[in-house]
Amino acid sequence: MAKTVNSNGFYRFLEWLMWIMYLNLLWVMMSLVGLIVLGIFPATAALVTTIREWCVQKDGIAFNKTFFKAYKHTFIQSNVIGYLLTIIGYVLFVDFQWIIQHTSTFQSLFLVLFIVIGIIYTITILYIFPTVAHFDLSIRQTFKHAIVLGLFSPLVTIAMFVALFLLQYVWRFIPGLLPVVGVSFTFYIVTRAAIFAFESFENRQQSLLEKEYVKGEKKHA
Repeated sequence: MAKTVNSNGFYRFLEWLMWIMYLNLLWVMMSLVGLIVLGIFPATAALVTTIREWCVQKDGIAFNKTFFKAYKHTFIQSNVIGYLLTIIGYVLFVDFQWIIQHTSTFQSLFLVLFIVIGIIYTITILYIFPTVAHFDLSIRQTFKHAIVLGLFSPLVTIAMFVALFLLQYVWRFIPGLLPVVGVSFTFYIVTRAAIFAFESFENRQQSLLEKEYVKGEKKHA
């Protein structure tokens, strides 16, 4: 299925909503195909990749082809990343339980360290799949880029947190939307924000390189 162009604003919104619902359905189907445990992370990577292509290309994207290609291409990588994050999350949960149950002189220090690590972990979760979709990197480099790009785009990251915080109230107020567009709309917000962060970071890097080049030219003049 390919996206078509409609000039009417209301119909464009309906078309956009239709694709959001369709992508949510694809995510559910392909998660089930992988028996959840092996399907949920590749389905998420494929979802984010498709949304990224949709946002970048605007028109003419073949949703099915893009989704299934990304699902297959990232199957192993996304599962490794997903389960690494799951293990890390479990370890952090156990550590937090230990910290709050054991009162000591260093409890406040441990809590501060835990909060810092927790923030970095949350940022990694938000940026990891957009990083998989945007770059072709090793697993180690994917984690590194997700953390660096999230930390060096504080305003975008904060806006992402706020948007997702507000979004959970929408799901509470209209719970019927959650199984229909819950996953796809959430990752649409995350992916759009991540694209902006990536492009801003790349523009800053390019600007710095241009300044360094100009300085070099002046020294040799």
